[in-house]
Amino acid sequence: MKTLYLIRHCKAKGQEPDADLTLEGELQAEALSNFLIDKPIDLIISSPFLRAIHSIKPF
Repeated sequence: MKTLYLIRHCKAKGQEPDADLTLEGELQAEALSNFLIDKPIDLIISSPFLRAIHSIKPF
């Protein structure tokens, strides 16, 4: 059986496509990476928005 994780982006400086993560958001991204590190991840699909990409980038 497959497991699907739906994850909202980490805290960002705004909602514009190029809005980056806040310092809190960067810490959330690191925590997300730590959560996912031992999961059998086959595929990641992300929005092209910067905040979404930077949310998964540490992983």
